[in-house]
Amino acid sequence: MPKKVNIYRCPICQSAVELIDDGGHSLFCCNEPMQLLQPNNQIDDFHTPVLTHRNGLLYVKVGTKAHPQSEEHRISYILLVTKQNVRRQDIKKNAPATAVFTDKDHGDVYAYCNIHGLFKTSF
Repeated sequence: MPKKVNIYRCPICQSAVELIDDGGHSLFCCNEPMQLLQPNNQIDDFHTPVLTHRNGLLYVKVGTKAHPQSEEHRISYILLVTKQNVRRQDIKKNAPATAVFTDKDHGDVYAYCNIHGLFKTSF
């Protein structure tokens, strides 16, 4: 079973953080409590991570249709979460929302859209 990943987002400035160790305290930004993002598991043509396993590598493409990658609206990063590791590929603006990781037997892949939130595919 993959590790549990907690991503929080500020309701004011939209900053996002990944909580590594939960000490039981609330996270605040802009003097407001940050909101825990729940991953969307429904298929979405622009946000759902699409996975291809090939030659020991895991290729990730976000969406079956190209996602906008502007400063205002973009996939910011892709996470691969396994039992032992969390790997993150940051995505630059105007770059395609893709990543390549060493393949694993199982895990979760998350894509974070700065407007629409967190999307997840499990394998």
